[in-house]
Amino acid sequence: MTDTPPETSAPETPAKREKRRRTRLQWTLFIAGVSAAVLAVLALTLFVGGRMYLISGPGRDLVSTFIAGKKIGRYGRINVYGLKGDLFDDFTLDRVTVTDAKGVWLEATDVHVDWSYLPLVFRRFHATEIEAGRIRVLRRPEVEPPDGKPPSPPPLSIDIDTFAAEVELLEGFSKEYGHWRLAGDASIPRVGPKSATLNADSVSRPGDFLRIAGKFGGPLETLRLNLNAQEARGGPLAGSLGYSPDQPFMARAVVTGEVVDAVVRTGSFTPLTVKGRFSDAGSRITGYADFSGSDLLAPFVERVGRTARFGFATVPSKDKDVQGVAWRLIADNVESHAQGLIRTKDRTSPDGIRLEINTPSLNRLTGQDIAGPASYAGLFKGDAKVWTLDGQVTLLNATLASYRATRIAGPLNFAARDGRFDVQADIRAAGGSASGIIGGLLGAQPRIQIEASRQKDGAYLLRRIEADGQALRVRGSGGRTLLGGLNFRGRAEITDAARIHPGAKGAFAASLDASSARAGAPWRLRLDGRGRNLQIGMAELDRLLGKSP
Repeated sequence: MTDTPPETSAPETPAKREKRRRTRLQWTLFIAGVSAAVLAVLALTLFVGGRMYLISGPGRDLVSTFIAGKKIGRYGRINVYGLKGDLFDDFTLDRVTVTDAKGVWLEATDVHVDWSYLPLVFRRFHATEIEAGRIRVLRRPEVEPPDGKPPSPPPLSIDIDTFAAEVELLEGFSKEYGHWRLAGDASIPRVGPKSATLNADSVSRPGDFLRIAGKFGGPLETLRLNLNAQEARGGPLAGSLGYSPDQPFMARAVVTGEVVDAVVRTGSFTPLTVKGRFSDAGSRITGYADFSGSDLLAPFVERVGRTARFGFATVPSKDKDVQGVAWRLIADNVESHAQGLIRTKDRTSPDGIRLEINTPSLNRLTGQDIAGPASYAGLFKGDAKVWTLDGQVTLLNATLASYRATRIAGPLNFAARDGRFDVQADIRAAGGSASGIIGGLLGAQPRIQIEASRQKDGAYLLRRIEADGQALRVRGSGGRTLLGGLNFRGRAEITDAARIHPGAKGAFAASLDASSARAGAPWRLRLDGRGRNLQIGMAELDRLLGKSP
């Protein structure tokens, strides 16, 4: 018997191979197309469904809860009520309030917003029209203190083609009731020059008006302002600025590329006058301010003085490469002057601008018991974004945390770069009082050296500290981890306990470890202290604690 030979398939022709390849490609494209279509349908379904949900009653309530209680800078928190309509196109609000620590200070009713959501993709809010049936300003807001965080651009550019409202100023805000009809527009990009116009006409006092048109936020030479306000027999505008609402009020200001001309007048009193000119041959601005006529400016009268005069001038070189700059401020309790050269092409000052600030009473200027006469003299280098200021500070008759000294002085330097702010100081005291616990530790001639910074994210960092007094020695340093955490390690020694309490003797030393996961997060602290032949002058307590507590 013989075996049947196995069947052999005919060799595949090039045509068959090409056909099989096309078939696989077609199937791949078909599956990819089906998948893309399914994803597109799902995305469209989510978008349409999400939009339909957001314009439904529960969806609008959800959006209202997200907005409720959000902070409006330092002026309070916003709350919205009665949200209706299509949130993606045209909606209304029955009521909007802004509240501070004392409650509602601003209320808007019948608010209508006609806008487009597509520009949000490019971080731009664009509203064709915003209207409010009534805006009531009940009183002056309680402005919160600064939070210490560095300024940053707003999250969105804002374009409003037109806005209009009926505005009521109540006595708590403007001393006298006022009803105004307001209209305007605004273009506020995240970065770069901004512009806005505002036209307001009084309904309660026909003929009174306010007109503002301005461009700001760019280089100083691009600043433009045209302001004109008038109340023939006084009124709420004057009252809102702290002046008498019973005297005729007028304010005019024009700022162009060539002229600065501003004046404010209430009755026969002129609290502000500014005049100046700009040209290729140089610039000169002079001004005079009297703070005594307005209750809003009472803090200036108390701290700076009743009046202030100021002047600013620039003179270019013959080749226009640099220009000399100088300014002067003279007030009852502060005087400042500066002069130097600025390079024209990049607005930097490589050789520096020398400045000096003096006050006869730092206590009056700050409103706290710190020092009598004080001065600072330094040299500024750089530009508006990256700069250094190296100088010397002097305080006479100083009082700091119950420690008194005849003179406190030393180098005090500042620097800024990319949103970070640094300070360095090497301060020495002379004629210090040894009374009290702090005086006993520091003595007559203590010295403290500090290097600290405020980071771009708002975190405060103590990089180095060294302090030496007659019975105190402090050493410490801090930094940031690779993941952005903050840390500090330090050691403090009381070298002679007898300096701070009668009958005490010996020494005490403590080490401190502190860390935080990120800026704004809680700090974890660990303190380890130990005495050395320590007695605090209380026999029973010394017996219980021993010599090395």
